[in-house]
Amino acid sequence: MQRRDNRHYVSHHPRRAQRIIAGAADESVPAPSGSRLKAFTPRPGLGWVQLRNAVFSTSIFKKMVGKTSHGLSAGELVTVYDRDGVIFGAGLFNPQSQIALRMVSFNEAEITESFLEQRLALAVELRRQTLKLDTTTNAYRVAHAEGDGLPGLIVDRLGDAAVVEIFSMAMFKRIGRIKQTLLELLPVTRVIFRSDEHIQRAEGFLLRQDDIRDGQTRGVVEENNLRFEVDLAAGHKTGFFCDQRDNRLALTRLTTDARMLDVCCYSGGFGIYAAAIGNARHITAVDLDENAVALAKRNAHLNRIPAGKYQSVHADGFAYLRQMKLNGQAYDVVVLDPPKLIAAREEFAEGRKSYFDFNKLAMGVVKPGGMLVTCSCSGLMDIAEFQNMLRGAARSARRRLQILGTTGPGQDHPVMTEYLEGQYLKCLWCRVL
Repeated sequence: MQRRDNRHYVSHHPRRAQRIIAGAADESVPAPSGSRLKAFTPRPGLGWVQLRNAVFSTSIFKKMVGKTSHGLSAGELVTVYDRDGVIFGAGLFNPQSQIALRMVSFNEAEITESFLEQRLALAVELRRQTLKLDTTTNAYRVAHAEGDGLPGLIVDRLGDAAVVEIFSMAMFKRIGRIKQTLLELLPVTRVIFRSDEHIQRAEGFLLRQDDIRDGQTRGVVEENNLRFEVDLAAGHKTGFFCDQRDNRLALTRLTTDARMLDVCCYSGGFGIYAAAIGNARHITAVDLDENAVALAKRNAHLNRIPAGKYQSVHADGFAYLRQMKLNGQAYDVVVLDPPKLIAAREEFAEGRKSYFDFNKLAMGVVKPGGMLVTCSCSGLMDIAEFQNMLRGAARSARRRLQILGTTGPGQDHPVMTEYLEGQYLKCLWCRVL
């Protein structure tokens, strides 16, 4: 990975700017009339983009782009210049997307197409050599987009498969290299590609069935001596929520002889951990997705959890919590792990209200002194706002909360300082009084 220097902006360093220009091509780019953009001489090699405003963010929006070299194609690696004509870094360009540039470096060092293989190798080294995840699981995040300097790319290892989520045209155009690199670096035999249809339309690409499927699309992964069936092609996200691995294990310290409710259970992870490792007395697992409910039931059977100890229910979480409150039901432990309720900024108010209502209802079915583990995977709601929402929900529910701790995903989900929005998962561990 390229080392970043300590400058604020390279344009504040005229000697460095002169050194860059002295080694550049002879052809100069004139400044547009009436523009704040300055003339400059681009470095030979890559195409280029000049920005109206250079900000240290991985995502550079279309309105911030000033000029581009002729003939750039979508997904191309380019050198990025600030408005003074000084090299700002390098990025992946897509004129169709609202995110016109996905930055991959923030310095003047030359970068080539080999950055992809180099950064995938560094990402795998972190998981396998540094964190030694292979000793406890064969299901972990291999590449975490901006967190590994690979914007637009997520990779999970799930057993003998690498499941790849594509979020940009640039990564779509590099599918062949991604597949080959993962097969070389990981103990997997197949690579499966996935992408949300909305993302494909916004970025201007289309995944073919040949790209998506690579042999069987179901498998079984192992995690802390437990086994989980995964749907690699149609399951949520990549087919398994690797990000909650540490939190699932941490929950088992709180569930001895507990009666537990797992709301939005998906494949049953929290409840199965509680039953198999945490010695819980009884678990009720609820999800609106009937396929998820069936999957959770199969996973309970896979881990030899007695049918009388684990009950899966197909129901809307909101309605189920209301009904349990009316029925006078109360639980020792409630886990609330809903899907992303805020997917875009314009959805923030409505999504926040949904979190508020969900948590208020969940508090209503926790025994006094019991535990509520409440989660949000909405990156647009930061931890301060999540806590503030929870405070209001507690007040409305006429309950008092002690926050015992805050956790996030495992260390295989790193966050880069230039993209702190990558801190998406938040789990609050609360005692309900």
